Amino acid sequence: MKKFFLISMMIFIGCNSSQNDAGEPNDNLTPTTGLSAQTLQHNGEEREYQLYIPSSYNEETAHPVLLNFHGFGGNAKNYFTFESNFQEVAEQEGVILVYPQALLLSGFSVWNAAPFAEDNKTDFDDIGFIETLIVDLQEQLSIDPEHVYAAGFSTGGMFSYALACFSNEPIAGVAAVSAAQLNLVDCAPSPANVFIAHGTADDVLPYYGSSDIASIDEVVSFWNIVNQTSTVAQESSYAFGKETVYHFIYSEGINNTKVIHYKVENGGHGWFDHEIEGQSFVSLLWAFLTSQQ
Repeated sequence: MKKFFLISMMIFIGCNSSQNDAGEPNDNLTPTTGLSAQTLQHNGEEREYQLYIPSSYNEETAHPVLLNFHGFGGNAKNYFTFESNFQEVAEQEGVILVYPQALLLSGFSVWNAAPFAEDNKTDFDDIGFIETLIVDLQEQLSIDPEHVYAAGFSTGGMFSYALACFSNEPIAGVAAVSAAQLNLVDCAPSPANVFIAHGTADDVLPYYGSSDIASIDEVVSFWNIVNQTSTVAQESSYAFGKETVYHFIYSEGINNTKVIHYKVENGGHGWFDHEIEGQSFVSLLWAFLTSQQ
């Protein structure tokens, strides 16, 4: 089996998302507030996603969108409910949340996070699916196409990087949590805010890299070059028992872009829930992604 699938199998062992029923999808997208299961057709296949519309939704307002991608072996509804829940942020900030569902490969849900890579086992057109989804959202809801953001955990974070690299639809910012970037060679993104959070004790996707994946420091450096940020970071740190969160901000990039890195000393492979200076992790993530506005 190729490297990408072997990495994905390791990630599955490290993830705790279950393969439960995500609910009966709706055939047509309707602007109903709250969480609903939706579908669309792409390349002759029915693709599923979870949609959360905040109670403040207004057809006269262009709302920002957060696409959020689950990890290997997971499903979108459980990921929304139990791992990466931005519902409070959505209500406070008027954000439309979209949690797409990955297709199955050998019985496990997986994103095509390394398109164009020689050793990529997956041939799913996930980039095309998300491009179709963004266009569909523009046609049926009042969204701001210039403020569509991508976030994800593990392979979902890998796929967020891939979207920024290869999507024809603009991605205004990327957040990758416990995620490697698989294809640095072919990636040619536009400058964008990039949020990277990773634990040094991650035994699934090692912080310091391996023969198959780049280190997190290499990924941070890659995006600093893309954004042409300052090379010296503003640094701060926060103690959480056995873990220490080191916070690095690289600023002054093109169009005021930044790269932010949370290095979680002794942190493992998971979605983080640290509260820093009175702000939740998800609030910090969203505030950073939108800091260019």
